[in-house]
Amino acid sequence: MSDQDAQAHSELASFGEELKREREIRGISLKEISDETKISKRFLEALERNDHKTLPAPVFTRGFVRQYSRYLGINAEEMVNRYNYAAAGDDRIEKSTQLERLVQPPVPPGQPQSGKGIPPLYARIDRNIYITIAIVAALAIVAWWAFRYKEQRSVEEAEAAAHPPVVASSSAAVAPKSVATVPAQPAAAAAGDVLRMTLDVNDNSWVTLEVDGKIVVSDELKAGEHRTYEAKDRFRFKTVGNAGGVALTINDIHIPSLGRDRQVVHDRVFDREWLRSHASSPDQNHT
Repeated sequence: MSDQDAQAHSELASFGEELKREREIRGISLKEISDETKISKRFLEALERNDHKTLPAPVFTRGFVRQYSRYLGINAEEMVNRYNYAAAGDDRIEKSTQLERLVQPPVPPGQPQSGKGIPPLYARIDRNIYITIAIVAALAIVAWWAFRYKEQRSVEEAEAAAHPPVVASSSAAVAPKSVATVPAQPAAAAAGDVLRMTLDVNDNSWVTLEVDGKIVVSDELKAGEHRTYEAKDRFRFKTVGNAGGVALTINDIHIPSLGRDRQVVHDRVFDREWLRSHASSPDQNHT
């Protein structure tokens, strides 16, 4: 084996070892990753062992690497590029490519290689099928949007019913002046406002954030970044790769960090219920 081949195999080995090392640092088991990403534990073990005989085609393996990396909170695209570079030097993949060329049937003499042969599958499907699929997809999108709109209206009507407007009765005009009026609770007033969150990044961290059920960021945020988001109902951090590197402020309530340095945090939710329970002490720090 040449020095170049030995270097390629060394990089291939270090790629799987890097994934395993990052996982063990965070104290995450392969079963936990398998349950969350729906990737077979056998394939995850093969990734860490660089066992390409067990892994499926590279196009599927890249997807596994991307999901694995995102769950750990590390840069997914960087790990995919490292896999591509390492896999390019794996002789097993090169042999499989050569075998595909050997078993491919030759073109008989006199038969054109293109144009007059059997058309591909997509060319033999009636165009009306494509049109029908497009119409069904459009109707599904419209139905989903209508369902979400109806669900939102139901939530708004329920909130309005839970807080009906107070109508002054005629007896209030003759009430004694000594009766003191009850001030409005600050928590109830704050619940009607929009949720405003300021996110300050003190150290590089992979962040996947949902605002009212819609993903607004799924990327590695760099140290020094300052971002602001608004929500009607809630914020949900699906993943924070470096919990100690992110500080939050929600409606003037300061949250210094979501966890320790390099700690991975999942499913951290800040909604109106959380705001009502913390609005009475906005100057305190909450984790």
